[in-house]
Amino acid sequence: MNIEQAEKVLVIDDDDIQREILVRFFQSVGYNVQAEPDGNSGMTKARDWLPDIILLDVYLPGMSGLDILDEIREIPALEYSVVVMMSADTSEDTTVLGLIKHADEFIYKPVRTSELALKLRKLMDRRRHREALDALNKKLSEEKEMLSSYFSDDVVSKIVAGDSKNQLSGENLTASVLFFDIRNFTKISESLQPNLVAELLNLIFTDVMDLILSNEGSVNKLIGDAILATFGCPFNTDDDAYNAVKCAVDITNTINFFNKVRPKYLTEDLKVGIGITTGNVFAGNIGSYRRMEYTVIGDVVNTASRLQSLTKKTDVDILIDGVTKEAVGERVKSRRVQVKSIRGKSEHVSVYTVDSLAGANERTDDDDMTFF
Repeated sequence: MNIEQAEKVLVIDDDDIQREILVRFFQSVGYNVQAEPDGNSGMTKARDWLPDIILLDVYLPGMSGLDILDEIREIPALEYSVVVMMSADTSEDTTVLGLIKHADEFIYKPVRTSELALKLRKLMDRRRHREALDALNKKLSEEKEMLSSYFSDDVVSKIVAGDSKNQLSGENLTASVLFFDIRNFTKISESLQPNLVAELLNLIFTDVMDLILSNEGSVNKLIGDAILATFGCPFNTDDDAYNAVKCAVDITNTINFFNKVRPKYLTEDLKVGIGITTGNVFAGNIGSYRRMEYTVIGDVVNTASRLQSLTKKTDVDILIDGVTKEAVGERVKSRRVQVKSIRGKSEHVSVYTVDSLAGANERTDDDDMTFF
């Protein structure tokens, strides 16, 4: 916004001649100009009229220009108003004081309109850039807040920094996929009012999503009472598979604690199932110009869902595939599960339970458990 585009100018000056000169000058270049002869009326006009530019004399009857400046800077609606202090007092103290109080410029009387015009042009350009920058920062802050619901803080920082252009647009990568589901949620929800169902989900999802993010994962999708999370999308770490398994153990521990302090409206413990697989996925934006969604696609996603469903039949909380088992090594206590087949899978998939995380010097227990 430059000087020719400004809409409203307020002149506050008790010098009748100087005030008239300024009013005529601004009128000549097409501004909507108002003028006040004292501090009190000037402050009232500024608050009510919300001018783009305020020409403010330092020494005024009723209320000084410096006091007016203090009040103006406290009014949100006048945040971007350009304030130019004026005075016949050429002492350095007066000038410095005005600038300390956040005047945009200080000029001396008698005002030279050509000099004022140049300074205002620069000031209004600066205002335009500041408004645009503040708007971008606000949008960035809102986007960061939204992204924080799905990605961990380090991933959000990389996305905001612009390091994720290729990752978010889409690419094939290796990642671990975690599928979480509340097993007996349908039965529980049938006995509860809808508002209590929502309250319960919010309680559980808050803890589960926090655990996913704290273990360097990302919340990819909420599906009813289920959550699809990824570890390694859009940025991988050196230990995505272990992060996913550790997250699953953390979730089951949290659910066990929740059951000890569950709300009175719950008459039975919550039970959960978690399936984890590791492999190649396509991660990126899917959809159309009407709506885009960042998601993951691949066989390992379907397999993670199948393993989650299999936890009901095997009566365990966590099942992982062989690729994940190999990646975590002896850091996880596990048992191999003998299964005939997994629904929808033509190829054999090695399946393991996750009983706990192994201690530093503790060997894993790989005794098989049989399931028919």
